[in-house]
Amino acid sequence: MTFKVNTSPFAGKEGKYVTSRNIKDRLDRELERNLALRVEPGETADSFVVSGRGTLHLGILIESMRREGYEFEIGPPKVITREVDGVKCEPYEEAVVEVPENYVGSVVELFAQRKGEMLDMQPSIEGTTRLTFKIATRGLLGLKNALLTATRGLGLLNTLFDSYRPVAGDIHMRENGSLVAFETGQVTAYAIETAQERGQLFVKPGSQVSAVSASSGVYPDCV
Repeated sequence: MTFKVNTSPFAGKEGKYVTSRNIKDRLDRELERNLALRVEPGETADSFVVSGRGTLHLGILIESMRREGYEFEIGPPKVITREVDGVKCEPYEEAVVEVPENYVGSVVELFAQRKGEMLDMQPSIEGTTRLTFKIATRGLLGLKNALLTATRGLGLLNTLFDSYRPVAGDIHMRENGSLVAFETGQVTAYAIETAQERGQLFVKPGSQVSAVSASSGVYPDCV
């Protein structure tokens, strides 16, 4: 995951430590006690590639830094690949899902979209079904929320690392587009009322938002 200096229109308004030197010093201190963490220089002088043991591990670090007054951007999580016998490989995991019988089809479809392979399906207790999949770790990123939505909050997901295998190719994480702001400013109740019919929102009236330029068709990869 990439950590870099905040370049949004709201830079410097919330945090106390905002420079690349502040971020680097904090990450260096974290390395002294967090043995599973790795920090490498990024593509630019103000960015750092931070590697850890999954999104939860990095999420705890991000929240800790935010509470300490650090302000920065983060990029989307990416898996760590390696070469095995000259072939580029990525981590795969075994995913076990317990879900009510009437949602089995939705779960199978969800995993199929992310190139998951179903290994086993057997009845569990009280009208539930246990499904076992083998899926690339990339396919699991963001899957939990999609699974809860597809199963109305009744699906249970457990994962366990399996092995490194050849890269699965492109995995489509989402089918729908995004609702973005075209002006920098404050969210209004009037705008929310119209937009909420077209998608799921994570802002509320009074929230500050920044404009996203869609002229090139490329959106920022850091938030």
